[in-house]
Amino acid sequence: MGADSRLPDVIGYALDDARQVITAAGWRLGEIIETRPPRRTLQDPRRVVRERVDSQGLLTLVVCGERSDDARL
Repeated sequence: MGADSRLPDVIGYALDDARQVITAAGWRLGEIIETRPPRRTLQDPRRVVRERVDSQGLLTLVVCGERSDDARL
């Protein structure tokens, strides 16, 4: 990654769309970390809620599902 390569802002993007934007911008994707509320499982689509560059220059994403697996929640 060159110093002039801008980090793409993919906050709020669906994970698949974010991957495409990141690749098109010339960045390499590193770790994808999933977050969720305690004692609840969330389903797709996964959306990006945080992005950061790690010490190796890879883009790390934190993602969260949009829907609960329990329709009452």
